[in-house]
Amino acid sequence: MKRNKTYRLPFSVFFFCLVIIPALSQSQPAYTDRQHYSNVFGHDKSYRLYLPDGYESSTKKYPVIYFFHGWGGRHFKDDNALLNYEGIKLLVDKYQSILVMWDGNIDTTEPRPYNVGNHNDVKFAVQEKDYFPELVAHIDSTYRTLSDRQHRGIIGFSMGGFMAFYLAGKYPDKIIAAVSLAGSPEFFVGYPGNHTLYPVRYTFKNLSDVNIRMHNGDSDILYYLNDEVKEGAKWEGVNLDYWKFSGGHMVDKTGETKVFEMAMQFVIRAFSKIATPPIRWSHYDLYSSFSLWGYHFKTNKKESGYLFIKNVDKNGFGIYTNKWLPNGPAFPVDSIFVTTAPLYTVGKSYNILHYQIKTGKLTNTTQQANANGTLSFFYSTWETETGIYENKDSSSFVFLDYAANNKSSYLHNRQTGMLFLRLLNRANTIYPTGKIKVTLSTTDNGIIIKNNVAEVAIKAGQRIVSIPSFTIVSNKNEPPHAEPSQVKFNLRIQNGKQVFSDDFTVPVLYDMPLLDSIRVDDGVIIIGSSYGTGNSNGVAEAGENIMLYSGIHRLRLYTEDKWILNKEEKLADEIIPARWPDGYTLSSITKISPYCPDGHVIEFYASYETKTFNPIERKTTWGKLKLTIHNNGSAKK
Repeated sequence: MKRNKTYRLPFSVFFFCLVIIPALSQSQPAYTDRQHYSNVFGHDKSYRLYLPDGYESSTKKYPVIYFFHGWGGRHFKDDNALLNYEGIKLLVDKYQSILVMWDGNIDTTEPRPYNVGNHNDVKFAVQEKDYFPELVAHIDSTYRTLSDRQHRGIIGFSMGGFMAFYLAGKYPDKIIAAVSLAGSPEFFVGYPGNHTLYPVRYTFKNLSDVNIRMHNGDSDILYYLNDEVKEGAKWEGVNLDYWKFSGGHMVDKTGETKVFEMAMQFVIRAFSKIATPPIRWSHYDLYSSFSLWGYHFKTNKKESGYLFIKNVDKNGFGIYTNKWLPNGPAFPVDSIFVTTAPLYTVGKSYNILHYQIKTGKLTNTTQQANANGTLSFFYSTWETETGIYENKDSSSFVFLDYAANNKSSYLHNRQTGMLFLRLLNRANTIYPTGKIKVTLSTTDNGIIIKNNVAEVAIKAGQRIVSIPSFTIVSNKNEPPHAEPSQVKFNLRIQNGKQVFSDDFTVPVLYDMPLLDSIRVDDGVIIIGSSYGTGNSNGVAEAGENIMLYSGIHRLRLYTEDKWILNKEEKLADEIIPARWPDGYTLSSITKISPYCPDGHVIEFYASYETKTFNPIERKTTWGKLKLTIHNNGSAKK
């Protein structure tokens, strides 16, 4: 019988068949981890890249979604988010979008990313607000992207959710949509020696031209804090797509991509909406220099706080400062350079109006648009309004200021008060229509506006228009948490066929029972450390900076008393012990005038916060107190 021959394969061929051929039969990897050199960091930075099915075989350009991880995360992991990295590739294929997971790590020796947080967490000069545009430029120059604002979105989780809203608000001209998945509500942001608390609930004005969504889990440790954020969006009048779900601090359940897909769907829908640059916009920024919507701002700002650029349009803009949000006192900035967007006809001369809020001084000049169609301005003072117009232009009205009751800044709760408004026409005053119609409104259900429409006759050449008083009845309930306690009023100003919109904020004094066990920190240590400055005898005296306590609670103070120098108020912040350092409690350091008469009694309205551990819930208690001021006889009447 003839045997069949047996052929033995060489080992190398056998190994190739076992290992290499099966590998070739597998699909392409779901993602790749790549690097680029960062000038911002001064070294290579990594990112995880998802390319949609069909990318390699086509010449098509794709929109881009950026994902920001949370605390302890990197571009390749986020233990709390529970992301299904393989499953996300199916979503990238389904929605035909490039997905980039960035690395927010600043120092590989510590888990905290982004250089934001409490004071001692802001350690580095490198800023993520500088790195994000650099990463975007790299992605757009390396891959086939649709590189306009209309096709760029952000999704972020936890600390990354904070960064998503912060960077979308920093660059609304570069980002069309942002989603915060269980995002952190507020952090200090900026440079180590000059950083500012950025409370998301008071910064939605920056997001008014961005499509925004927030996910908030009912058992998330941040649930109550993010409910405050939701109330902030409502207060500002910004449309926030809000989803409350059943669950904790995560994105998806293990192995799932349902929630991540919801976030992607929101961004993808925003890509298909036609978006145009805003005709008029306002912006808060905590850095000394920045650019937005084609405008460039450069200042000598050195301290914490915000530059507020208000009502920017072709007819002008306002420049203000706030030590904190909202309603913080102004701080000095005496070197401000502004270059406008290229909105003006090259070589044409324009009328320029400057109005200084503090002095009431009006000046008129002219300026010729340069070869780029821009105008440039220098200011040596803050709180200014600038008007820009041609002789053929019509009026352009903006809100200027208000007074409540007898030159007060406050409304009193459970009382009827009066609001007196002033408007500024920052464009042409030659062709008045005879009257302007002003309509006052608010979305606050606790506020009643009686006779909310006023008509005022105006004359040729009139710049400032005083509006007859509006009667306001405040039945507003004191907020139980740290949601906005002020009233946001909206204005509709009609001059002929022209209609202008504006808004302003009025704080409320809540008349609650007297607080007890009042103690005075004038340099004396009551709990932990001292914040006041004085003779440390625990007695409120003229000329001292004091912090007040009710028992163990530091107080946030509000008053209309003329002997309190509100413009010199400072705030002390603390993290009441909780599992995570989220949700800052702010207390007042109040300046008493050195001329306050001996024995004068100051009535303060006050609040303090307590905080639970898990979930983090900061509950606010409101009250009032009366404090007798002592003076050694040097007070001046």
